[in-house]
Amino acid sequence: MELLEAAGWTVRLESGGCCGRASFSKGLLDDARRKAGSLARRLARSSTPGSPIVGCEPSCILTLRDEHRQLLPDDPDVRDVSGRVRQVEELLVEAIDSGRLRLAESGLSGRRILYHGHCHQKAEVGTAATVALLRRIPGVEVVELDAGCCGMAGSFGFESEHYELSMAVGNDRLFPAVRAEPADTVVAATGVSCRQQIRHGTQRVARHPLELVRQSLAAS
Repeated sequence: MELLEAAGWTVRLESGGCCGRASFSKGLLDDARRKAGSLARRLARSSTPGSPIVGCEPSCILTLRDEHRQLLPDDPDVRDVSGRVRQVEELLVEAIDSGRLRLAESGLSGRRILYHGHCHQKAEVGTAATVALLRRIPGVEVVELDAGCCGMAGSFGFESEHYELSMAVGNDRLFPAVRAEPADTVVAATGVSCRQQIRHGTQRVARHPLELVRQSLAAS
C-alpha cells in the first residue's frame, strides 16, 4: 500500500473474505463458488469502475482473473473484476519508469538477489513483471532461478502424507541452489508457500520482492 500510494494511487484494502483458491484446489467447488461470488460482488460494487485490482499473492490474484470465471461464468461482477486484475509489479514498474515512484541506493546496493518464481504465476502470466521490478532497484544484480517447484504447492507440503515428497521436490533443484549462495545473497519469492518452504528446507529467509522495493524507496 505504501508503494502504491507513493506512486500516486489511492488504495483501498479489501480485507474481508477469501478468494476461494484453497477450496478450489481441494475440489470443494460449491464453497469456492460462494467465496468467489461474495468477494467479486464486494470488489465490483465498492471500487471505482475500471480501477485496477492487485494483490501480493499470485495464486489469489490469478484466481480472481481465471478460476472465478470458470466457477461463475455468467456472473457480471466476476467478469468485471477479472478484467481489472493487474499484477502489482506491473503498476510499480510503470510508476518507476514514468518518474512517479523513485527508488534510491539502499542497503541492497551491490547485493545479489536470487529470485524464485511462483508456479501458478509462471504458468499463467510469467515472471517478467516481477523480474523487471527487481531490476529497477538501484545497484542490485538479479538472478532468476530455473529450479522448478518448491514442493509446497499450496497446502500439499503441510500434509503429513505428502511431506517427504514435498521436501524431495524442493531438494531436487531449489534447495541446493539456495544453499550454494553466499550468506549476503538476498533470496526473494512472491509466493507465501514458496517462502515457507525455502525457510524450512534451507534455513534461509526469503523475502517478497515488494519488501525489497519498499526498502529502496527514495525519501520524499
